[in-house]
Amino acid sequence: MDKKKVKVILILVPLLMIVSALSGCVAPNSIQTKHWDHINSEGTGVKLWGFLRLGENFHNWDGFFVYDTEYHDDWEMYEYTIEADNYDNWNFFSVDIYGLDRLTEYHYRAMGEYKSAGSPVQPGLDFTFIPGGPRVVVYNASSIGVTSARLEGELTHMGGAQSCNVSFKYGADPDNLNMETPVEIMTSTGTFHADITGLTSCQTYHFKAYATNDADTWASVWRLQVTPGMPTVETYLPHEVTTTSAKFRGQLFKLGGTSTCDVWFEYGDENPNQLDETTDSILLDSTGAFFIDEDGLTPETTYWVRAVANNGVCEHKGEIKEFRTLGPLGLETKSANTIYDSKEAETIVETENTRPLVRLIKMKYPWLEEYIAEYPILKIIFG
Repeated sequence: MDKKKVKVILILVPLLMIVSALSGCVAPNSIQTKHWDHINSEGTGVKLWGFLRLGENFHNWDGFFVYDTEYHDDWEMYEYTIEADNYDNWNFFSVDIYGLDRLTEYHYRAMGEYKSAGSPVQPGLDFTFIPGGPRVVVYNASSIGVTSARLEGELTHMGGAQSCNVSFKYGADPDNLNMETPVEIMTSTGTFHADITGLTSCQTYHFKAYATNDADTWASVWRLQVTPGMPTVETYLPHEVTTTSAKFRGQLFKLGGTSTCDVWFEYGDENPNQLDETTDSILLDSTGAFFIDEDGLTPETTYWVRAVANNGVCEHKGEIKEFRTLGPLGLETKSANTIYDSKEAETIVETENTRPLVRLIKMKYPWLEEYIAEYPILKIIFG
């Protein structure tokens, strides 16, 4: 994570809290209803989550939940009220509820009461849950071929059912997953997969995992993608830069379903949108790091370079990196470490291989998505 962004967050959050405390005002929509989790294998207990907007302080609030088997416009009409039993450092609060009917749909709201006299109770939105519903997650595709791929998922909770049906839905349109794999019946939690064939090479497909039991159907929170036939290459900053030469570096992460793949570099000194020079290519038969020594560069000049991979089916280009050759005396006159988007050549904040790390963080901490959706500054870092 960019240290500057971390510093901004560390400064912004306390500042918001101070302003809120001094003003004595309660921001609208301070209380938000969030997700729910299973807390027993029988599918009769759940943990409900609520969220207090950052900038507010739990010392000034009492959190609780209301729930019922039907929706009400007026939160006071909900049949059950229960106080929150847990508050965490990220302004989430929760409560555990047992003894529910696993087949019944419940409505719930997170609630907050500001302790200052005369302040109204703030209700969150009405959400629903079915305690006996299953849970499923989706993982990155494996065994990717020129026209095929293996989709991977995991059934993580049965919802108290004896069996669950699992499958994947996929399609070229992320908003219309119009194809589905054959249904697999599972009698216990665990991983599952489905092989899909007849795909169009170089076409990106989006997919999610689904699980259905006698209570409900659950789709994975994440929607992932796979591009059959597509090699994957990344550009690294050049090493051993001199007045007239540099060692261009890259790494091939995927062959794209073929046995070999050509890799090379394209570069230029006009601007990042005009990479009109190319190196010789290298034929690789396995993934891994590679480099090409390029000579004949101009001294004391800014260059842009990116790695390219072509397996005869699809072509992929890495991010653009900026570097500068040394001056006539062999001195570095400018330090450049800029990465450009391969389409728009805009400066971005990611460094080498940060995207897989961000994806892993999101998968390990799904609640982080709540913050990302709520605060634009976090979208810059984790979006």
